[in-house]
Amino acid sequence: MIQSDFTSYLVKQGFVAKTIQRHSSYANYYINWLTTNNIHLEEATYKDLINYISYLQQIKSKQVINDYLRSISHYYRWLNLPNIAYQVRITGIEKQQQVLFTEEELDHIYHTYTSQNKKSFFRYSDKILLGLSVYQALDASDIIRLEIQHLNFNTGKLFVPGGVKTKISRTLKLEAHQILQIHDYMENHRDKRTEKFISPEATNENQFYHQIKNLNRQMRSHGVSLQMDIRRLKQFRQSRITLWIKQYGLRKTQYYAGFKHVSSVEHYRKQDSEDLREYVLQFHPLQ
Repeated sequence: MIQSDFTSYLVKQGFVAKTIQRHSSYANYYINWLTTNNIHLEEATYKDLINYISYLQQIKSKQVINDYLRSISHYYRWLNLPNIAYQVRITGIEKQQQVLFTEEELDHIYHTYTSQNKKSFFRYSDKILLGLSVYQALDASDIIRLEIQHLNFNTGKLFVPGGVKTKISRTLKLEAHQILQIHDYMENHRDKRTEKFISPEATNENQFYHQIKNLNRQMRSHGVSLQMDIRRLKQFRQSRITLWIKQYGLRKTQYYAGFKHVSSVEHYRKQDSEDLREYVLQFHPLQ
């Protein structure tokens, strides 16, 4: 166990109780690993530290490993031993990668989904919201602005009004199966007392965003049943934009996605390239 003198040292360094407890725990974890591997602390080398890091990488995130290394560095400093952990850090703290879906996967997600909502209005419009996210890359702020006048069944297209600051207006093609479903919704399930497309939900912002939140939960559950990593509706918009870039290029995608600046589209292309590079390096690491 870590000596109380190390705790006193940390107190003198100005650390608060919670941080002191963490440094003590992480340093003790390191000592136990050394003992298990028959390595004396005073004889531990930089190579031993690298082996310890490799061990931690199997069970800890990069950020947590760096916290461990800071604690070890403090411990060596307190013992006045050569500080093999000094400024040793794992670079490139990982971001949670956003999983993107192929055209076939998006179709499968859409066609296998059935609303689990018990509220009647939500139940009838949930799949329409999903379709607008999957096929037209609309987000909640786009959908809440839609009115029945923006639908054109003759051309099979949807006009999406621009936002005040971030979005431009655009006209997007609807898929055939969307048109049939939307027509049924308009005729049989939509509240006709308002001009909002998603009615009555979109007439009340809190109610509408509650529906979106509930749909996100349904998507996570749907992902589990499909064995797919679905976290939120936003993934479908990002996936569609990435597919558009490959199919139509940056300028058309900028219009379809409603971006005011092409740099916003380039972010998606850059992310897609980074994901591909990471995938290649995973199986063909540079030596």
